Amino acid sequence: MFPKNLIIDCDDTLWENNRFFLDAHEKFVSLMEAQGYSRERADSLLLRLEMENVPRYGYGARSQAMSMADVYGLLEPEPEEKILQTIEEIGEGVFHHPVCLLPGVEETVPKLADRYKMVMYTKGNAEEQLGKIEKSPLREYFHHVRVVPEKDRDSFRGVLEELGLKAHETWMIGDSPRSDILPAVENGVRSVFIPFSMTWQHEHTALPPSGHIITVEHFGNLEALLL
Repeated sequence: MFPKNLIIDCDDTLWENNRFFLDAHEKFVSLMEAQGYSRERADSLLLRLEMENVPRYGYGARSQAMSMADVYGLLEPEPEEKILQTIEEIGEGVFHHPVCLLPGVEETVPKLADRYKMVMYTKGNAEEQLGKIEKSPLREYFHHVRVVPEKDRDSFRGVLEELGLKAHETWMIGDSPRSDILPAVENGVRSVFIPFSMTWQHEHTALPPSGHIITVEHFGNLEALLL
């Protein structure tokens, strides 16, 4: 049975995202190495602090840059202003990265929009996420956009209730087991998992066996599944 509503994740489902964060991570580690610090230690500290700092800084490019500054502060008792400025510039580069649609998205989204009520659902810094959404060529195909600080069971249920979407009439589409698939399934919503090779490691978790989870390899496969 076809649904009536589609809730679709943005980052690494509709367009590339984590690649830019990985590039920034590498720039920071190389910057620390150039200052004489252990590359391995800078790498492991940043991986750890990015996760630990989510409650403080949230998600996004500037949050990553603040974690970089924290790591630099741990490595260097007397941080140099020029290095802190370079870290800030790395973060700004990610914040303003171009919107690069993933294969199959540009062709498939308009077709889905002809049949379904469409909702963009993403997490992170509202200014950053809305900026990407407005820069993309996809905004016109979606009835609603929701940006939340964290994507979990309660946030997902809130979106369903706010928009008046019935769980049995709604499907979730995304690349993150932790933020997209599990919260939807926990609310009784069927989900389509589109694995992405560079999904942030913090978003990985095992998916349970479930008749409510469908896995497809490519966004374009949604056409055969839903149309």
